[in-house]
Amino acid sequence: MLYYGISLVMGIAISMQAPINASLSRSLQASPILAALISFVIGSACLLLFACLSGELNADIFKSLLKQSWWKFLGGILGAFFVFGTILLAPKIGLINMFLLILIGQLITGMLLDNFGAFGLNIKPISWHKILGLVIVFGGLLVFFMKEIKEGLQIYS
Repeated sequence: MLYYGISLVMGIAISMQAPINASLSRSLQASPILAALISFVIGSACLLLFACLSGELNADIFKSLLKQSWWKFLGGILGAFFVFGTILLAPKIGLINMFLLILIGQLITGMLLDNFGAFGLNIKPISWHKILGLVIVFGGLLVFFMKEIKEGLQIYS
């Protein structure tokens, strides 16, 4: 239950992070890149402090870093893209629209990565339950975005 609770709090934190960082961006000459940079510098400082306090930061860690495959460092790039994207998109399309689309991307990608056991994950095959769940979520999105879809179609007709 603890891990599920932490996941819920992470969702709350991400939802708060986007508008906070977007507000920072507006006060920095509307620069999502600078706001993301500041967010990562502060986050990195916090993680450095936690790593030092926990005793996990030692010489052996630095040695093992040199032996890692290049793709294991893509997480930092993907994280930077995510934070930059939320800063850019939150004021333009709104939080709920942005997070619903992010959620759909996460669900589809997560289902595929689980299915193939990508990046060392345990294999969790795609099932009809998962596909049905995605169809239901897609249906909910269509209902949710119905007004925007109708307005978009009217523009092109």
